[in-house]
Amino acid sequence: MKNYGDPSSTIPYQCFMGRWEGLCKTFSPRGEFIEAAAVHMDVYWNEVGKSWHLMEDFENLYEVGKTVFHTDIFVEGKYCWAVSDQLSLEGTELTPFNYVFVIDSKVSNTLVFNNHYFLDPNTRRIITHKLQNGKTYVFQIQDFVRIQQPWRI
Repeated sequence: MKNYGDPSSTIPYQCFMGRWEGLCKTFSPRGEFIEAAAVHMDVYWNEVGKSWHLMEDFENLYEVGKTVFHTDIFVEGKYCWAVSDQLSLEGTELTPFNYVFVIDSKVSNTLVFNNHYFLDPNTRRIITHKLQNGKTYVFQIQDFVRIQQPWRI
C-alpha cells in the first residue's frame, strides 16, 4: 500500500504526493516547438517527512525514447537529495507551492534545472532548462493534473 500522506499536512513535499498525468512540451533554445509526449508520475512517501519515491514514466524522453525513472528522494526540512544509477538530484522548497531542483541526468547526459509551480493543489507546472556541455540544450514545460490524491485514513 502506497502512503500518499495527509493531504492537509503542510510539511515540505507533501503537495507532490499522488498520481499525476502530464504532457511534456520540448522547445529549442530559440523557443521553437519540437515535440510533446505524455508523462505519468506516481509519488508517495517511503517515510513521511523523511523520504519519498518518485516514479516518472516518459512515453518519449526527448532524444532518448521510452524512459522510466525510479528515485528515492531523502528530505531534511525544505531540502532534498537523491543519488541513483540514473541521476543525482538536489531540491529546495522556496514556498509551500514552489520548488526548485537541479538534476544531473545520466540518462540524457544533461544538467536539468526544474522549477515546480503548483497552480492549485491538483495542477502543477514544471519549467525546465536543460544544459548539455555547458550550453542550453532544450527548454521544456510539463503540465500535470493529479488524478489520485492523498486521502485521510
